[in-house]
Amino acid sequence: MSKRIVIIGGVAAGASAAAKARRMSEDVEIVLVEAGPYISFANCGLPYLVGGEIARSDDLLVVEEGLFARRFNVDVRTRTRAVSIDRRNGSVLLEGPDGRSESLSYDKLILATGATNIVPPLSGLDRKDVFSLRTIPDAEDIVRSLEALKASHADPIRAAVIGGGYIGLEAAEQLLRRGCEVTIIELAGQVMPALDREMVEPVQAALVKAGCRLILADALAEVLDQSGSGLAVTKSGLRIPFDIAILATGVRPNVELAVSAALQLGASGAIRVDRFQRTSDPAIYAAGDNSELPHVVLGRPVNIPLAGPANKAGRSAGANATLDLLGASDDDQRRISVRGVLGTAIVRACGAVVGTTGLTEKQARRENLPAEVMYMPAANHAAYYPGAQRLLLKLIYDPASGRLLGAQAVGGEGVDKRLDVLATAIQAGLAVEDMEQLDLCYAPPFGSAKDPIILAGFAASNLRRELMPSITPGQLLEALAGANPPLVLDVRTPKEFAAGHLEGAIHIPVEEIRRRLDEIPADRPLAVHCGGGYRSYIAQRILTNRGRGNVRNILGGYGLIQQVVRASGKVP
Repeated sequence: MSKRIVIIGGVAAGASAAAKARRMSEDVEIVLVEAGPYISFANCGLPYLVGGEIARSDDLLVVEEGLFARRFNVDVRTRTRAVSIDRRNGSVLLEGPDGRSESLSYDKLILATGATNIVPPLSGLDRKDVFSLRTIPDAEDIVRSLEALKASHADPIRAAVIGGGYIGLEAAEQLLRRGCEVTIIELAGQVMPALDREMVEPVQAALVKAGCRLILADALAEVLDQSGSGLAVTKSGLRIPFDIAILATGVRPNVELAVSAALQLGASGAIRVDRFQRTSDPAIYAAGDNSELPHVVLGRPVNIPLAGPANKAGRSAGANATLDLLGASDDDQRRISVRGVLGTAIVRACGAVVGTTGLTEKQARRENLPAEVMYMPAANHAAYYPGAQRLLLKLIYDPASGRLLGAQAVGGEGVDKRLDVLATAIQAGLAVEDMEQLDLCYAPPFGSAKDPIILAGFAASNLRRELMPSITPGQLLEALAGANPPLVLDVRTPKEFAAGHLEGAIHIPVEEIRRRLDEIPADRPLAVHCGGGYRSYIAQRILTNRGRGNVRNILGGYGLIQQVVRASGKVP
């Protein structure tokens, strides 16, 4: 009699587990149980279905149920819910689409139950004009509602998006694309709360420029009815009328089945697994958004609900469950482990792109890890080639070893390329000095001879070699408000200075520094800046080599200073 693997949940982890299990063995019976109507769909594409960039629901189907069943010889059961697990007897109780129950035995069980929406305990969220966006039916319901509203409304449709994370921003962008009047309500003082504040400021600016209203540092308190339409009321008392609302307040691991079966959870609240995705019951595995994976930098289990890690964990669970059935040892070379996750992610909102990998600065501070930062503004490809777009890199690294801990990037084209390279560098344990030596492809339409990543490596390495003592714009604002504020030296061109400058700054173009040294007071700390950091570094080296001490380069230059000012609300 053949052995049976039962997989609860499809989409990323579950479908990957089933496919990998079949590729490992033709002799194992595989049953895939999915509560929804689709076994595998691209849920990351749902906002684009709402906005019409993706035209049809079928375009989001990774694989059709019948094709998957035939190709991999899997017993696929959609619209079927797993009710409970009987660990002692090795069975799971299922409820089919007709309401009938069945006890299905298993030799190995894989839980790929994903995540569930976080729904705040607030009145009014059960209204028909308040939607979640987790499944294809969710997106289809939103599209139908928008089309009905468009047919019955002479005025623009008013849309409220509750939450300013990845899904919230993507939903807002797509609703704007449909011509809606969009308001984002976000509890934190910024959109994308997980990222460093100054790095999301360009995204906020792009949203506002596109017509989106941002309500930050305020929370939804309740939803009321106003003449048949919805009325979102915030804790501060703001009242935002809407015709349609999208609830994008985050997700949590779906561990209901695991808890009822007394499986161990980790500190994150997700299912604890070993390196082969086994739970505390060796016959049961877990993979995807419901479970933990080790963090590459932190070295401890975390729960990061993203599609990439879920697919890899599902593949690992499918392989290892099959190998366990076949009696393979733990050191069998066919074993697969997910080495770790970094939380690498990216979002586009109204033309602005921001992404992250590894630790942010505020996460490193929260973890009490020694961390230094480096900013590098640059063009996405050769500046002289038409269409160059500005991007800003931020590196977070260990000041003692130079090891890269994390990175963020914001801009337009080219953000994804840099983050992918940096994610690889973090995974490989590279230091900022290693980034100086990267050999990256170059032609004017694609990059520069000195790529922004390499330039960031140059700058961070110079700082570590004590050739470029530095100060961040945030530190500058604090220092300017302190007892012994530094003197700011602006070394940009007269035209740049006239277009905008810091109050009280001395202006001496970098080319004139050597002959105008006497104009720079020697009795105060000096902070030097230009437009991006390179000319100010030249000025800093001139001053240092001429014997001047206590000279620091303001990282990121004037553009980043203004970005930080806008993000913080402080006036230098």
